Amino acid sequence: MPRWTFETTPGTFTREEKHLIAHKVTDLYIARGVPSFFINVFFHENGPDNFFSGGKNPPEAVFFHIDHAIRKLPDEEARKKFIAEANAIMKPILDPKGIKWESNIYEHPRYNWRINGMIPPVEHPEIMKEWKEKDMAIAYEGAE
Repeated sequence: MPRWTFETTPGTFTREEKHLIAHKVTDLYIARGVPSFFINVFFHENGPDNFFSGGKNPPEAVFFHIDHAIRKLPDEEARKKFIAEANAIMKPILDPKGIKWESNIYEHPRYNWRINGMIPPVEHPEIMKEWKEKDMAIAYEGAE
């Protein structure tokens, strides 16, 4: 899993912008060898009185968090590079709108993550290759 979850007010993103973000996020991870079906992007639109920033409602703000379980960013250089790439996805969409945006990366223990009840076979290259080729989770021995 990488999962990007956006908290916004209704209409912050157009349909086209949501699709663009989802495709760019997916491409970001595919370039790192992550199967596309591992990658999830959610847009939560919060109605009146359900989203505050700086005590203001509705805020002109976007908050998003990025969850990682497949692997952690290994060092400071990789962390800075990833953040720069994430910023490059978001800046062209949000900065022209004058929207404050905030993000955070959470790195979870990989062995707590499951797809279809199975531990993704990150440590089994031959099984991982099959998952990538078929773009889906396939049962394998030792997957619990």
